This record gives sequence, structure tokens and C-alpha cells, in this order.
Amino acid sequence: MNNHVSSNQSQTGLWNRWIRRSPTLSDPTKKSPSALFKSKRVWTRMVLGGTAVFVCIASYWSYQQIRNLLLENLQEKAFLEVQQGANEIDRWIGDKKATLSAIANNPTFRTMDWDTIEPYLVIEERRLPDFFYLGMTDADMFLYTTDTPERNGTIDLSDRQHVQGAMAGIDSLSDPLLSRSSNGLRIVVFSIPTFSGEATSDNPLGEPIGAVNAVIGVDKIEEVVNNLQSGENSYAFALNSKGEAIVHPNAELMSTIETPAPSLLDYDDPGLADVAQRLTNQEAGLNLFEIDGEQQYVAYVPLTEADWSVALVIPRSNIEGQLRPLDWMALVVVGLTGTMLVVLWQVQSFEQQQLKRSKAAADMANEAKSEFLANMSHELRTPLNGILGYAQILEQTLEGKERDGVNVIYQCGSHLLTLINDVLDLSKIEARKLELASIAVHLPSLLQSVVEMCRIKAEQKGIDFIYHPSPELPKGVGVDEKRLRQVLINLLGNAIKFTEAGAVTLRVDVETLSEADVSLRFQIIDTGVGIAQADLAKLFEAFEQVGDHKKQSEGTGLGLAISQRIVQLMGGSVEVRSQRGVGSEFFFTVDLPLAKDWVQQQSASGAGRIIGYEGEKRYSILVVDDRWENRAVLSSLLEPLGFTILDAENGQVGLEVLGTQDPDLVILDLAMPVMNGFEFLRHIRSTDELQQTIVLVSSASVSQADQQMVRKHGGNDFLAKPVDAAELFQLIAKHLHLRWTYQTEQENLESKALPPTDMVVPPRQILEELLVLAERNRVQELRSQLEQLKNSDTTYVPFAESLLKLARQFRSEEIETLLQQHLTGEVTHV
Repeated sequence: MNNHVSSNQSQTGLWNRWIRRSPTLSDPTKKSPSALFKSKRVWTRMVLGGTAVFVCIASYWSYQQIRNLLLENLQEKAFLEVQQGANEIDRWIGDKKATLSAIANNPTFRTMDWDTIEPYLVIEERRLPDFFYLGMTDADMFLYTTDTPERNGTIDLSDRQHVQGAMAGIDSLSDPLLSRSSNGLRIVVFSIPTFSGEATSDNPLGEPIGAVNAVIGVDKIEEVVNNLQSGENSYAFALNSKGEAIVHPNAELMSTIETPAPSLLDYDDPGLADVAQRLTNQEAGLNLFEIDGEQQYVAYVPLTEADWSVALVIPRSNIEGQLRPLDWMALVVVGLTGTMLVVLWQVQSFEQQQLKRSKAAADMANEAKSEFLANMSHELRTPLNGILGYAQILEQTLEGKERDGVNVIYQCGSHLLTLINDVLDLSKIEARKLELASIAVHLPSLLQSVVEMCRIKAEQKGIDFIYHPSPELPKGVGVDEKRLRQVLINLLGNAIKFTEAGAVTLRVDVETLSEADVSLRFQIIDTGVGIAQADLAKLFEAFEQVGDHKKQSEGTGLGLAISQRIVQLMGGSVEVRSQRGVGSEFFFTVDLPLAKDWVQQQSASGAGRIIGYEGEKRYSILVVDDRWENRAVLSSLLEPLGFTILDAENGQVGLEVLGTQDPDLVILDLAMPVMNGFEFLRHIRSTDELQQTIVLVSSASVSQADQQMVRKHGGNDFLAKPVDAAELFQLIAKHLHLRWTYQTEQENLESKALPPTDMVVPPRQILEELLVLAERNRVQELRSQLEQLKNSDTTYVPFAESLLKLARQFRSEEIETLLQQHLTGEVTHV
């Protein structure tokens, strides 16, 4: 009841403060609410009026932009039509050139002996009916054909440009001309060089020794050009390099046997002459010209296989007429916009009031929730600091069942701390206050620490844990180490929890790798119970749990929801594939920047238990905290390592200690009576003699805002409560530049080892079998083999027990080393 009253009083206090801060409610001389509302309404009307003008201008601008885009699209469509036609003609010419090139460089043709070549060309004419006839031009440019054998060797073609081009080693063809022998049909003549086949420094095919001549009609060119169109009254034509019409719907502009074609460059119509000039210049484009007294679009494209160009003339109305529906639509939109503004003008006032009420209610609810969660977090973390702190201390001193019992206490306290952190994280995400703090980290060490933690849980359940890192895995990346570890442990923890047999696999693959960043794909695969399709939709919702009801009691239902939102902040998304009774696969991909200034993280657990620090100097640390249990935890952790611990129950006493002592480091709480942590920091940072004092702020208020406030007031670093011993030691080593000394498990084993004469090593075959299991990291099978070895022969008990101690801690590499030493005879005991 007292708590309820206190809460009401607090809310009343907040309300009263809001009342006092509100000028219209606290000061009767100010304008009345109705007057303020009227002035705001006038202001709103003015804003809406300005908005109407702005909307009209913006609408007109948007209309013009859309109209221009559509016009460009229609113009581009017309240009592409001509481009496709030109490409089709180029392909036809290119195919013919390729066919004739094969004939020209056939061994038979290279003989340049007409008696030998003529039968060969007769056969080729039957195979290639498109050509009227084939012939040969010798090195002196005299013509031999199957069409007029009586004139072979007498027709000199040395003045023909296409023959000159062929003798220069270039595939050539003539401009279209009228064939008198074919009743005036329009033809082109291909002239393709024949090479000697003897390579020279300039040409690997050798020097030109002649050419194949081939005559073919221009029906294909006429077909393609005549098929180009873009609406009524549009027409297409093609010009040669002289501006003469190859294909044109106006017969007066085409050549006849009696009259050669006039050049359009000299045509009376300036617009058509301008188009002809652009075509002969081999230009490409679409422009507006005045032709025949009308504005018309002309799209023109040059060929690549010949000095010709193709053009399409389109009446302007054919293109711009398609924009009329848009013009009518614009008028309709203007009318609708005006109507909409009138309606908005009427309902704006009501909506504004509703919005204010909703926003005020939401702000109050969020503020109350944040304040409640922050207070509860602080109150729960304070006793947990004592519980987890002493659990870590006792775990280092006790053995056997007592140590197991303390470990249970630590695990339960850690679970409660995880629940507190999960609720706070979810609250931050919902309030959009959770930010990622990316730092340079050693990625393999980060992943290995997660693997070691999860492998222990998997081995305890009797299932395999498989880790497949990519061989291309970068060493250093920029990432929020804490959040990435949190996501991986959540996903792997769920996989282990719902897997009773088989294996849990973590795959980390590199999808793309550049000089600046890397794309990593994480996959967590299990052979567990799987997830029903109906449950997948609600899998990532907060406080939702699916699957086995017995397993649901082991969690809070927040892990997946938080993991999904953290990965989304990283730019990815957690996805899942699952089949009931088969297993599940969770995967996500994130892009991370590469980091070259990473510092490889060393695991204290891997190095052994810290027993002191190097050097003769002994350091002193001042602990300022109003809770004696918090001071006792830090004192019990640090005094056995050789530190001198000074303590103070508040900031004022801490300043008095600093006046008489000179500690090397201060560990400071924030919430204290008499003088709190912030006042303590302000005082020492403003005092010349104390400015350089190193201060680690240790608080149960762990929000980002609190941590930023700590650094703003001069704190060197932040240590969250409950205090984690490993993090405490890391920060002390960082700021005092210490190097820890460790008591490793190997030293413990050596101190307890039997004399060499008492150690009996099994046969070489057994040692090799054990080494294979250790190399494959098959710890469970290795332990089973060692247990069998103990039971089979008691003389092997010392040997087996020494390896079992390492196996229980999953120290496979040390086991491998010892077994290899036994096999090479370098040691006689473990």
C-alpha cells in the first residue's frame, strides 16, 4: 500500500511540476487557452493557405516533370525503333561478310586459279541462292565471274572503291546501284579480301592476293526500312555516304537507269537537307525539324557495317498527341486538390486536438515506463552485485560439491540478470533509443568465445556442437561486440535447448569481401524438434514462445525478438527455415567494415586463473560506495591479487581519503548519500592536484544516457553492476597498464603429477586412437575411451585421469600436444 501511495504521490508531483511549467495555467496574466487556441487556429489557416499555394505550384511542377518524362520516353521509344532497324541491317550485312570471308580464304580460292575456283563457286552459288552470282578479282583487280565467262579477265575494277578496300585487306561493299543486266534491280556488291595465309609482321593472315566478289539484291534493306513506322503519315528512308537515297517512299528521290538519284544534301527543303547532312556525318539522335512545312520528329541512326544511315520521320502530333490524357488528368487532379484542401481545412482543427491528446498520453506512458524500468533495474542489480560477486569469489576457492553449489547460485543470478537486461533492451528498442556502439574487434576470437561457451552446454546435453568458420574470415571488423555476441548466444542457446539428439552447427561464411568491408552470413542449424508453420509468424514477437511447453518455462520469450531487432539495426534480418521433427535453420547476413586497428581479445579463462600482476610496484585502489557488500565484493576480488584496498562510504569521505592518500585508481558508485558520484567527479576534475586521477564508475544504472553522463562528467570508464570479474580485471589492466600472472591448469596438473616411474603409458595404437579423437575435437568420445581405459587396467589410471581433467574443460589442443609428446617419447608423464 505504501508503495502505491508513493507512486501516486510521485505522479502527482510530476503533474504539479508540469502545471507550474505551463505558462497558461500557472500565470493568470497570460493569454487564456481560448485566446491561444484562436491565435493558433488563425496561424493554422495561414499555414493551410500557404500550403494550398505550395501544393498548386508543386502540382504544376510535378505535372511538367511527368509530362517531360513521358515525352522523353515516347521519343526514346521512336529512336529505339530506328536503332533496332539499323541493327537488323547491320546483322544482315555482317552475316553476308562472314559467309563470303569463309569462301575467300578457302584453300581452293587461295590458289587464285580461275579454272580451279570456278567449279567451287558454282557449288557455292547453289548453296547461297540469295546471291545473284559470285566472282573473283585477281591481284591486278581484273574480274572473273560465273555470270559473263566470255569477259573474264577483261573488266578492270581498279577504280571501284569497294575493290580498292578489299585489296587493302578490308571487307567492303559498294553503294546500292541499278543492275542493267537484271532489269534495273537494286543491288550491292560485296568485295571480301583473300589473304595469302603466310603471316607477316603486320598481318598474321598474310598479304591480300585477291578478293571474292558477290552481287546481291537490297530487298532485305528495303524490307527493314519500309517496316519502320510510328503512327500515321510516318515514313522511313536510308541514305548512302553521298546523301543519295538507298530506300525512300518518294520515287523521285530514287535512282533509275536513265537518271541517277539526286543528293538530299542539295535538296530544296532546308529541313530535309539538314537531316541528310547529319546522316552523312554518321550522327545519331532524335530532333525536331521543319519538313514539308510541318514540325516533325526525325530519328536517325548510322550503320556500323557500311557508310549508310537510316532515318524515321514522325509527325509531331503522333508523339505529343499521346500526352493529351495526361493533360486532362492534370486538370482533374487540380480540381481534386482544391476539394481536398477545403476538406482538410475543416477537419484540421479537430485532428490537431486529437493528435495533441494522443501524443501527450503516449509521452506520459513512455516516461512512466522508462522511469519504472530504470528504477527496477537499479534496485535489482544492487543485491545481485553482492550475490554474483561473492559467487565468483567462492568459485575460485572452493572445490567439489561446494563449488558446484556456488556455480548454481551464479547461474541463477546470471539468468535473473539476463532477464533484466532483456526487458531493458526491449524497452530501448521500442523507444528507438538503442544504439549500436561499433568498435574494432578480433572476429575469430569473438566467435571462438561464443563457440566455447555453447559447446559446453551442448556437451552437457550429449549432443555435438559443430563450428564451420570460413577460411576467408577477416581478422578485424567494426561491430558492436556485445550485441553480436548476444544475438549468437540467443540463437545458439535456443538451438541447444530444443535439440535432444544430433548436432547444433554454427556456420560463418564470407559472401563478399572487399578492401573496405565484408558481408558475413551466419547460420545456426539444429536437428531439434523443429517449428510448426503456424508458429513461424509469431516467432519474433516479444514474450511469445512456441514449441514444447516444458521448454517454454526455461526462457522469457524475449531472446528472438531482441535478436531480430538488433540484427535489423545492423542492416540485416533474421530468417528461419524449419520442418517439424527434422530441425531448424536460423540465418542472417550483415555487412561490416573491416578494421585494421583491432586488438586481439585474450580469454582469461583460457589463460588460467589470475593470481597477481607482474612488477615490483604494488597498487592501491579506492572503492567509494555506500553499500558495504559492494565494497566487500571488490575488496575480496582484488586484495588476493596484491592490491591495497581503501574504502569510503560516500563521495565526501572519498575526498577526505584522497586528501591523505594517493590511490592509483578509484572505483566510484553514483547513487550515494551526502555526496553522490557526479558531485565527486566534478570536484576532483576541478581540482588541479586530482585532475589526473583515474576513475572507473561502477553503477547499477546502466542506460546509455547514464553512461554518457558519466563520461561527460569525467569518468574514465564504466563498469556495470553486478560486477563481472573478467570485465573488472580487463579495465584495471587497461588503465593501470598491468600484465596479469596466471595459474594455469597445466601448472596444477604438473604440481599434482605422479613421478615418471609411477606413470604407465598405454600402447602406441591406443595413443594414436586418442590423438585422432582429440584432433577431431570429439571430446565426448575421447572421455568415453579414457574411462574405458581406466576400467580395463588400473595401471593406466594416472595417465587417463591427467587427460580427463583437460577433457572436462574441452582443452583439446593441450591434449593433442601431450599425446604427440608421448608418441615421440619426449615425456614420460602428463
